[in-house]
Amino acid sequence: MKHMLLLLLSLIPFIGICGEPEIELSQISVTDHHKSEIPVFHAELELNQSVSVTADQQSTFTVSIYDATNMTLLYQGDTYDGYYHFTNTLSAGSYSIEISCDDVSYEGEFEINND
Repeated sequence: MKHMLLLLLSLIPFIGICGEPEIELSQISVTDHHKSEIPVFHAELELNQSVSVTADQQSTFTVSIYDATNMTLLYQGDTYDGYYHFTNTLSAGSYSIEISCDDVSYEGEFEINND
């Protein structure tokens, strides 16, 4: 019984009970500012196949979403309060996301599957 409980607990992150799947972001550029002044961004794929982006500090940034197969720009928008939610539902496919502000840029890729 104890082993079954441990097995179930170890599977929770893969089942998706713990929240929305996070989009892995890589830092692609940074200016010579103090590291504490540079915002850190997090992007998540919501259950309704939309995207939300948050920054750890209030900042102005631009979010661009591309079709990863041909790098066609699908959406670009700005935010000023450290939070962004792309509310359009994305169809199944591969996407690329770029988040940029004056001090730093991040990029990442994600997939949407209609299972």
